[in-house]
Amino acid sequence: MHRKTTYTMNLRDIKKDIDYVLSAFIEDCTVCAAVNPKSDDKVIAGLMEDAIDLYNELRDKVTVKVEGSKKSYFNNLRKEILERTDALYTKLSEAVAKGNKAEAPKAEKPAAEKKPAAKKAPAKKAEPKAEEAPKAEKKAPAKKAAPKAEKPAAEKKPAAKKPAAKKAAPKAE
Repeated sequence: MHRKTTYTMNLRDIKKDIDYVLSAFIEDCTVCAAVNPKSDDKVIAGLMEDAIDLYNELRDKVTVKVEGSKKSYFNNLRKEILERTDALYTKLSEAVAKGNKAEAPKAEKPAAEKKPAAKKAPAKKAEPKAEEAPKAEKKAPAKKAAPKAEKPAAEKKPAAKKPAAKKAAPKAE
């Protein structure tokens, strides 16, 4: 008999998803605060508090007794987890961008306002004087390569012998 396999909604899996997604977000907030010293720590701390509130809210929604189609309820809950966490990530990105703008030096004038720089002719190479020519030709002696360390006799491999060429036997007439 062939059984039809279906995906079962497991509350434990949904709870694990909530834990994983929101703990990853909180960890990312911590890393951003550590890596970007110019970022506003109050904003990042507020985002972490929002994530904790979202965690509590979603866990409460998982434990509520559902009337009607449980499958559609939990599918919508999974979508909500991702959408709301994505919104938190967007806010985190904005906070990091603001911190980076504050850290960056003041921008120069736009290209339209800058005066074009005058092009310089390429510099000519100076020809060596007659007196300096012998000095330029002298080169430092080349360093000799260090001799290769030889292997001890025990480690040396004997040279492979080539097989002797076969002589053709005289043909009998």
